[in-house]
Amino acid sequence: MPPSLFRRKKKAEAVEAGPAADAPAGSSLAAYADVYSLERVSARDGPPSGSGGPSLRDRARQRLVSEVFGTLRAMPCGAVLLVDGVTMPVISSLFRVSELMEAGVHLVEHITMRGPDGNYLRRQQLTSLPALYFLTPSVESLGRLIDDFRNPKAPAYASAHLFFSSRVSDALVAKLKASPAMPRVRSFKEVHLEFSLREADLFAVSPSPGAPSALATLFRIDTDKPAKRARLHEVHKIGTSLATLFTTLGAAPIVRAATSAVAAAIACATQEKLDALDRAGALPAVEEAASGAPPPLLLVLDRAFDPLSPLLHEFTYQAMVHDLLPVAEGDRYRYTYVGNSGQSLSKEVLLNEADPLWLRYRHMHIADLTVELDADYKAFLRDNEASAGLASGNADLSEMAAGLRAMPKFQEAMGRWSLHISLVSELVSRYEAFGLEAAALLEQAMACGSSPDGKPCTSPLADLRSLLADDATARSPIDALRLLMVYVVTQEGIKPEVRRELFELAGIQPEDQVAILNLFHLNVNLTHGLKPPKPPQRKQPEPAVEPAASAAPVRESGYDVSRFTPPLRSLAQRALSGELPSDDFPYMRPHLAASAAATPTHEAAGLPSWATDAAAEPAGAAGGAGGGGRRLVVFVAGGVTYAEARELHELGREMGCDVMLGATALLTPQRYVMELKELKALESRVEQRA
Repeated sequence: MPPSLFRRKKKAEAVEAGPAADAPAGSSLAAYADVYSLERVSARDGPPSGSGGPSLRDRARQRLVSEVFGTLRAMPCGAVLLVDGVTMPVISSLFRVSELMEAGVHLVEHITMRGPDGNYLRRQQLTSLPALYFLTPSVESLGRLIDDFRNPKAPAYASAHLFFSSRVSDALVAKLKASPAMPRVRSFKEVHLEFSLREADLFAVSPSPGAPSALATLFRIDTDKPAKRARLHEVHKIGTSLATLFTTLGAAPIVRAATSAVAAAIACATQEKLDALDRAGALPAVEEAASGAPPPLLLVLDRAFDPLSPLLHEFTYQAMVHDLLPVAEGDRYRYTYVGNSGQSLSKEVLLNEADPLWLRYRHMHIADLTVELDADYKAFLRDNEASAGLASGNADLSEMAAGLRAMPKFQEAMGRWSLHISLVSELVSRYEAFGLEAAALLEQAMACGSSPDGKPCTSPLADLRSLLADDATARSPIDALRLLMVYVVTQEGIKPEVRRELFELAGIQPEDQVAILNLFHLNVNLTHGLKPPKPPQRKQPEPAVEPAASAAPVRESGYDVSRFTPPLRSLAQRALSGELPSDDFPYMRPHLAASAAATPTHEAAGLPSWATDAAAEPAGAAGGAGGGGRRLVVFVAGGVTYAEARELHELGREMGCDVMLGATALLTPQRYVMELKELKALESRVEQRA
C-alpha cells in the first residue's frame, strides 16, 4: 500500500480483510432488509448545527409539520399528498415515508411526472379522501391541479388544501379562482419553502425539472433570446428559493456577493424577493434585534471564483466514495455481500446521516479511517461478546440467553460495520489500481505551487507528460482529463501545440476536450501567455486560485496527497470574522453594512486575492470569538464539492457558528466535467485564442 497515504500498513491490511477474521460466522448482511430501508433520513437523525442549536433541516421540517401537515389533525381519515418536480425533493429530504404515513398521508403522488411516451402518468382517483397539494406556483403544476377537478361530478379527490412553495402570482391566483377546482378548495397558503436538504446544514436549489444544469444555463454567454430567457428564469428561481430559506430561519439577512455577473445577478434577485416578502409580511422581522446579535449573512458566489477544487482528488471518506464508487441520486449505493447460505446478494443502501457510522467517519481522511475503523470494529465485538458468541455457535446457555436478547441490535450494527469495512476496502483497492497517489501528488504540487518539502513546482509539464505516458497504470480517461484541466487552471493556460500533444498522449477524445475549452466560461485562461478577453456582457471576477508561482491555501494534514485547502474555507472564515473587503464583496443594501458583526480590516490595496491570504492564515486562526453568534449562509451557483461542504462543516464547529452551505448542485469531479461539457462552446472565439 502507498506509505504516504497509509501510515500503518499492518492495520490497514486488517481492515481490508473485512469481517472474515473477526466477525462471527453467520453474521451476514441479511439484516440489511430491516436496517437499511429506502426511506429518507429525517431531521432527528442529523447532527446539530455548529452552535449546537437546531439545524436547517430541523427548522424546515418543523415548518412543514406545523404549516402543512398540521392540517391532517382535522382529517380523521387521512389524506393524499400531491407534489411536483420541485417540491418532491423538498419532502423526500425531510421526511421518511413511514413518518408521512404516521401523520395520516396514505399516498404520495407526483402530479407532473411523465412516462416514457411523454404523457403524464395516470393516478388513482380517491374521491373519498381530501388532498394536500404542496406545489411550486407554476403554470404546469396549477394546470395539473385544475385537471383533477375538471369534471365536477367525478373529481379526483374530495377536497383540496393548497400549499405553495413560494409566492403565487396574481395571474395564477386569477386562473385558480376561475377554474372548476375552486369550489373544492378548502385552504390556501403560501408556505415559502423551496429548497431541499442534502445534509443537516447543506441545501440544494435544483434547476427546473427537465432543464439543463444550472452551471450550463448560468454560464453560457449566448446572446440569443431563448438563452437569455433561460438564464433570467434560472436566476429568479434561485433568488426565490434563497429567499424562502430565510423565512425558514426566521430572519432577514444581509446580502453580499462577489462582483462576477452571475453571483451579482443572483444576489440582486434574492434581495428583490426578500424585499417582496417583507412587504407582504411573509418574512419575519430580524429576531436578533432585541438581543443585539447580528442578522444572518448571505454570501453569494459562483463557481468561477474557484474552478480548481472540483477537479482535485479528495481523500476523505465521503468525498472519496462519491468520486470512486457508483453512488446514485446522491446517496444510494448498491452493495454486494455474501448471505448466510453463501449466496451472493445485493442490497441498495443509503449513505447519509441516518447511519451513525457514516456520520462518524464521513469527514475522516482515508488513511486515518483504515486504522480507526479496524480498532472501533474490534472494540464493538468485545463489547458484544454474548451476541458474537451466539452467532458463531460458541456460547453456553446463559450466554445464549443474553445473546438472543441483544441479537436484533447486534445484527443491525453488524450490517453497518460490514458495509463500511467493505467500502473502505474497495476504496483502498481502487486507489492502488488507478494509480491515484502519483496523480494526487502532481495535482497537489500544481495546486499548491510547491512540493511536499516546500520546493517550488518548477516542472509541472514534464511531470504531467511522464505521468500520462506511464502505461503501467490503468488510469481512467476521466482522471487523465482532470489532470490536464488542473494543469490549465493552475498554470494559467497551455500553449496550443502542447495542448494537442497532451490530448493525443492521454487519449482524450474530441467530445471530452470540450470540457477543457469550456473552462473559458469560468474565467480560466486557456492559452498560456495570453490574458483572456472579457466575454460580452460579463464582468470578470478575480480568480480565486492563483497560478503555481503564487502562494496557495495549504493545510498541515500530514499527508502529501492532501495539502490543498479549498479557498471557500478562508472566504467563509473571513466573512464570519467581518473581514471581507466590501469592494470585492459588496452589500446589496449598503446602508446595512453597519449591521455587520465587525468592520472589514483586510482592504489594503495590492492584495492579489483572498486566496493568497488563506495561505498566510492557518485554518481556524480567527478563533471562536471571531464569529460567535453569527449565522452564515454561503451559496455557490454552479455547485459545491464534498470537500467544501466538509470544510464549512468543520469551520462552523470550530468557531461555534451556524454555517450553512447551499448550491445548485453537489459536485463530484465526474459531474463537474459533464456539466462543463454541457456548456455550449463558442468555438470561433476559442479557436482564435488557440
